[in-house]
Formats: sequence, C-alpha cells, structure tokens
Amino acid sequence: MGSWLPPFRTPKLILGLLLVPALGAASAEEGRAPRAVPQPSGEAQAARPARSSAAQRGPANPAPARVKSVYLYPGTRTVVPPGWVRCTTLPNLGYWRQRDIMAEIQWLSRSGFIPVSPIGDRVEALSDYAQLPAGWRAYGISVPSGGTVQVEVQHPKLGWFRLLLVDKWGKPGPGMLQAAVAHQPVLVTYKNPGKEATAVYLIVDDPAWWSDARDPYTLLVRRDWDATTVDLSQVQMVAGLWGATPSVSAQFRGPSLTGPAVYPH
Repeated sequence: MGSWLPPFRTPKLILGLLLVPALGAASAEEGRAPRAVPQPSGEAQAARPARSSAAQRGPANPAPARVKSVYLYPGTRTVVPPGWVRCTTLPNLGYWRQRDIMAEIQWLSRSGFIPVSPIGDRVEALSDYAQLPAGWRAYGISVPSGGTVQVEVQHPKLGWFRLLLVDKWGKPGPGMLQAAVAHQPVLVTYKNPGKEATAVYLIVDDPAWWSDARDPYTLLVRRDWDATTVDLSQVQMVAGLWGATPSVSAQFRGPSLTGPAVYPH
C-alpha cells in the first residue's frame, strides 16, 4: 500500500512536528512569573554606605611616609637620618609594622654609616630627645659575655615611644628578637649569648616628636655586672653599619661620667 503523504512534503512535516514542543516550552517560560530576588532589609541597606565610607577613610593610622633624600655630615661618611612625616595619632600595631626602622637603617647604610651615640660603661641614665625630623636616635652599649643589660625609656607620653635592639648590621641578632616583635616595647632586656663581649645598638623611636629639649625622654640602663671591674675597652663600638656620632643633646648620669656627648673610656 502506498503512503498517503506526498513524498516531497514528508521532510517539512517532520520538521514542523519537532518544532511544536519547543515553541510550547518557550511560551511556558514567557508566561511564568519571574523568580523573586531577595532584597536586603532596610538595616542592611543603611549599613552599606557606612561600610563603604569606612573603607574609603582607611585605617586610623595611615602608613608613615619618609623623605628619600640622604645627606652626610660635613667631612664624614655618616649619614644624616632623613625625615618621616610626623605621626599625629597614637600609633597602633599596624603603624609600628609599617614604620620599619630596621629597613630604614639598611637603606641608609648604602650611602654611609648610621650615626650612633655610645653610652659609657658606667652610665646609669641619660636624658635626650629624638633627632628631628627622623624621629629616632640610636645608642651603643657594650655587654660582656654572659652579661645582661636592661634599658627602659621614660616619658610623660610613653604610649608614643618604642625601643628596638639591633646588631652591628642593623638586624635583630641573637637575644634581640623579642624587642623586635613586641607591640610596643618601652623596656628591653638583652643577654649576650656569645663567648666574647659585644656591642648592641638601641634605637629610641619617637615618631610623634614628643621629646625635645624642654621635655626629653630618660633612658635607664641596668647591668648585672660591676662596671668598675669589667673591662670592655676592647669592644669596637663603630662596626658594621655604624659610625660614632655622639648626641650633643644627651646628658649622661653615672658614678663616673657626666655631661653631654661623653664617649666611653
């Protein structure tokens, strides 16, 4: 029996039958109500601008900026520490981390020696103020093998200060790391783990420039050895990155040494 459909119409008819379900599905999708998208509540919408504004304002302590020009003291290879923008809000942990004085020392050493003011072996206390506009000052202390020295800074605005200890290469050596990682050390203790006497370098950091001639900070130096019987004259204070430049503003106090800018005997 022959087909009741003409041969030339068969492909068109099959194509039409296939398109009918697809068109029906499309019509169903068009007629379906759109899916509801959850909207934030009024409180959440009100909180969005506040978060955006806080993000634009940034942290309470902006990253400290420094001046990148370096000069030398006339007739020397000792650098004059360049300035940092003065800190105007109480430093927090983030600020101290970004104010990387150790990296600053490494950078300055490419141009010359870092100025350090030696503290005499018998000096028990000194009053001084930070070098401006750098906002910090370095001191050198001789420590015998096995000896322990403790240094404390005192000032009416103590929360704005910190102390750091580094070796002759401007890095925290053995026994110095605790001061480097502490949030805000204003008292540091160092015990010489070596078999020979050595020099350690103490940095007083005052980024807000609260110390000056009228309101200096005080450094208290405590030793567990008798400075009158221990000979530390063989310790080389000017070593590595450091060049001796006594602070002309420092006033040293001790049993045998007084007056400004006294070198150790």
